[in-house]
Amino acid sequence: MDAAGLPVTLNVGELAPGQSRTFRPTDEEAVVVLLGGRCDVRFDGGPHWEQLGERADVFNGRATALYAPAGRGWRMTAGPGGVRFALAAAPASTPYEPYVVRPDQVRSERRGTGVWSREVHDIVGPDQPSGSLLVGETFSAEGVWSSYPPHKHDAHDPPRESHQQEAFHVRVDPPSGFGIFLHYPSTEDPRQAQVVHDGDTVTVREGYHSFVAAAGHRFYYLWALAGTERELHFRTDPRHTWLLDGAT
Repeated sequence: MDAAGLPVTLNVGELAPGQSRTFRPTDEEAVVVLLGGRCDVRFDGGPHWEQLGERADVFNGRATALYAPAGRGWRMTAGPGGVRFALAAAPASTPYEPYVVRPDQVRSERRGTGVWSREVHDIVGPDQPSGSLLVGETFSAEGVWSSYPPHKHDAHDPPRESHQQEAFHVRVDPPSGFGIFLHYPSTEDPRQAQVVHDGDTVTVREGYHSFVAAAGHRFYYLWALAGTERELHFRTDPRHTWLLDGAT
């Protein structure tokens, strides 16, 4: 494995009412997060679930998610209102069984304080079966920083830092808004920033990163990590660790 860790991909799809999509067996495991709408899912040889999904969009309720192991084929069929979903994937070899995460199984936690307070939802965490994937959602109020202070997780240095790539899918409410994605490889070069809009997806292979939402707009991102371990340990930019004193 190289210094970038396990590759993680994050793609968004949509099915019209009654439309189906078949996913062939691959050497990757996947976590499928329903962003809005309902669907039926059937794995080759079982199991199957009907009418998965309880929210209209990401700003209206907790997620429903599906774990699809490597080497298994499956089929998704959209419900009467269609379905929008995100699929996070990474290489895996362990043959876990498929499972569903329901909204009441999603764990919620408030992190940060003041203008960097956000709500984090763990969907597939370290205590759930998966080869390397960790998946969740973060919600921020308008004008608020998130994934803050800037941190990184690109070195295998337990227990101080874990070795994981990360991908984000961004939504903004109302969708005319935007956010800023701050990303820099080292404390000596903190100069990179990217404007992100509703529907954008970005990937982080290395370096410190953080988001801030534009005033007047709620901000959301789905995050997916894959790496050498399933415990996330991040290293905060040492110039900003003082902010963590007394923070939750």
